[in-house]
Amino acid sequence: MAVLKLWNRRTKTPSSPSTAFSRPSDCPLASCPIGFCALVVGFACPAHEVRRLRALGVFEGARVNIVDTRSGVLLDVRGSRLALDAAVARAILVRPAA
Repeated sequence: MAVLKLWNRRTKTPSSPSTAFSRPSDCPLASCPIGFCALVVGFACPAHEVRRLRALGVFEGARVNIVDTRSGVLLDVRGSRLALDAAVARAILVRPAA
């Protein structure tokens, strides 16, 4: 419950460039299981982190596959592997890909 409160407080800060997410299927990337295919719908992290992620190919509408979740998250993004810290993965909001 404390994590949910922290997550809600973090996404509502005015300095955060996040967008309002009303779909119940939207979830943090860090909570997705191995093998899950998802579409990125937004970010809840500082602007400099969003710019870095977009430069690496993780942007709104990008399709990502979860390869591993042992220490952080290992993604397959357009044929490349990308390792993310767990805190960064919690700040990326995704929904299941069709």
